[in-house]
Amino acid sequence: MKRLLISSTIISLSVVPINAQELEKSGTFSSIVKNIGEALNIGKEKEVAKSEVNTLAVDTVNSEIDKLEGKILSTSNFTHFELSVGSDTMGLGKNKSDTKTEAMTVYRLKETGNWFLFNQTSAVSFNNRTTINTGFGARNINDAKTIITGYNIFYDYELDAKHDRVGAGFELLSSIFEFRANAYQAMSKALTYNGNTETALDGYDVKLTANLPYFYSSDLYGKLSNSKDESTYEIEYYEAGVNAEILPNLTLSVAAQHKENSANTEAVASLNYSIPLGGANKAGKAMQDGDWSTKFEPIKEKLHRPVERENRIMKKVTSVVTSSGSSTIKITSSGY
Repeated sequence: MKRLLISSTIISLSVVPINAQELEKSGTFSSIVKNIGEALNIGKEKEVAKSEVNTLAVDTVNSEIDKLEGKILSTSNFTHFELSVGSDTMGLGKNKSDTKTEAMTVYRLKETGNWFLFNQTSAVSFNNRTTINTGFGARNINDAKTIITGYNIFYDYELDAKHDRVGAGFELLSSIFEFRANAYQAMSKALTYNGNTETALDGYDVKLTANLPYFYSSDLYGKLSNSKDESTYEIEYYEAGVNAEILPNLTLSVAAQHKENSANTEAVASLNYSIPLGGANKAGKAMQDGDWSTKFEPIKEKLHRPVERENRIMKKVTSVVTSSGSSTIKITSSGY
């Protein structure tokens, strides 16, 4: 009976789909047989044999699930997922900040040793409006993996007021500095929304970033933005701030925003959580040592990050207000 039990257990183990080399290395098989053999001497061979087989089956299933998950992540064409929540002061007709939330994905279309072709799609909610964006980009990294140049085109559509816009951008990235420039061209004409006349604006923005050797990553940046219509309306706005990755993939941003012809400079803040996907991005992050360097370091991981651009559509809004004397006054403002 004892020989039959051991033989049955070995047969049961043999049908479990596990790697023999892994069992040999881990000593799992010899440990199971040893435990069952010891149980024979105390009359609990049935219970121990059943327990050992069940434990091995569960461990094997969990191991295979982990392998499948790793394979999916390492072979997925999604290279980046990002979710950010913060504040902004550029709402239409507002002098106070409003909440801005944004979700974004980057999807690999083709990747070679030096080129990365991708699609980027996002949705952003701000000032009770939702805008969706989709675009395509191409990035080239030099043979030393220290300099990235990129080009992109986008289409933006605001669901609520039905404004739409196209855009194009350029980026130059390194471990020391980053330069980005984006141009925007409104497609929609003047629209009536919530009783006001709204016009999507053309424009551009330019951003220069200096990377800092603190936290998991950090930088200082300055940004100039310009928006105008087809007539004489034009406005500039400025932003300066700091980004700090205080925990792996969790970035805190603090900035000052100033709108042209405004007497106030407003402070804003946001939290950004990103999930780098794919095998190339799964290496653990380490805190930077705080040592400044003028040497260009490899930056291949930046190939798979989202394009930085303004995904909301800047608009000019003309409101008609009737005074107590029945006269009307037109008030023009701008914002997202």
